[in-house]
Amino acid sequence: MTLRNKLQAAAIMLLMSSIGAHAEQKTLVVWDFKSSDPLIKPYFDYVRNEFQKQHPDVTIKQIAQPADSYYTVLGTAINARQGPDVALLHSGNMSLDRADAFVDLKEQVADVVPNLAGLTGFTRKDGGYVALPLTVQGAVYYINNEVYKNAGLDPSKPPQTWEEWKSVCDAVKSKTEASCLTLGNKDGVDFINLMAAVADGVWSKETRAKFIAHDLSWTSPEMKAVFAKLKQMIDAGWLEKGANSYSPYTDAVNIFAGARTAHVLGLISDAPNAWKNLEALTGEGEVSVALPVAIDQSPQTKADRLEVDGGIGFGVTQWSANKDLAVEYIKLAVSPEAAAVLVDAAGGLPSNTKVDISKISSPAAKQVIQLLECCKDERRIKSFVGVAERKELQRLGQLLLTGDATVDQTLESVERVRQAEIARAK
Repeated sequence: MTLRNKLQAAAIMLLMSSIGAHAEQKTLVVWDFKSSDPLIKPYFDYVRNEFQKQHPDVTIKQIAQPADSYYTVLGTAINARQGPDVALLHSGNMSLDRADAFVDLKEQVADVVPNLAGLTGFTRKDGGYVALPLTVQGAVYYINNEVYKNAGLDPSKPPQTWEEWKSVCDAVKSKTEASCLTLGNKDGVDFINLMAAVADGVWSKETRAKFIAHDLSWTSPEMKAVFAKLKQMIDAGWLEKGANSYSPYTDAVNIFAGARTAHVLGLISDAPNAWKNLEALTGEGEVSVALPVAIDQSPQTKADRLEVDGGIGFGVTQWSANKDLAVEYIKLAVSPEAAAVLVDAAGGLPSNTKVDISKISSPAAKQVIQLLECCKDERRIKSFVGVAERKELQRLGQLLLTGDATVDQTLESVERVRQAEIARAK
């Protein structure tokens, strides 16, 4: 063989080797609604880079979908049975109602499940999981200590009952220029969060279980009792005006940081309206934490007022051609190493119980952790509002805040939607 022929043969072999290597390269598509948030981006970057380091033949294609249209886009992908291999989901109905589109995770994740909290909201009827949780999530009232002090109040002694809540709001209203509570209800969701906070303070365990099982009518006396308190909050002027124009993650947070409100209803983990970002804006030691108040019952009897479930979690789609790799990806995403990055970067409270959170120095975070230890109630009411009911409640909640809908109109309309969904499911 001539030198020329040898060189040609070597070039062909090199080309074929390159083609073969390229053909073996796989892409894992991951959809989420969080990775564009600067607070949590380092976590997603860590998971992607670490996975690609462990799997040099795999490229992670991370796609951050718009949060406000995420489930619409995901629904289109589900109907077409194409799109992501891995998708981020909220716990509760947002994941359980889409369970058929996701792999039933059970044996594949048996080695990591014992270390995870917050699984309830992702659990299927057969005991498997739609997704594995990255975080635990709940909602509390964050207190602006400056506003409290200006109103002659002690932020270390937050209200525990409805009567005490009323006294606090009256003091803030009469002695300061601030509002008592700010909502970010631009998309209608924060009204649902407030409804859930009030409901958890009003309802017995039996009523709460009935709602979670979808057996409680929106026109029931138990639901009317919740909305009577919401209407009282609106009529008394305790809520920041213009709430329907505010985002819960930017506008409401800035109002709180500017001492224009005494309270903001915020999340406990990895969100712009959670403790880490609020303290970054106001200063460490300037934020305190309060549970939703007990209503028409003693706070000692109703101590478990911090509703908690898995916050967000990753699931594997049924149509994925790389299911085994996708499972490996989500197991890495919930690992102690990844969770440690989540805590440090975003102030996330991780689902993985093997992560050491004792080094967190934030006073507000320590208060949240103490409340998790003493006062948590598994599963969040808001996670079990049906999808269609949620949309109607978002719409009517905005109208209720502006006085353009009555309580009866709101509840009757949402109940009609609920009954239509029940009929459709038969």
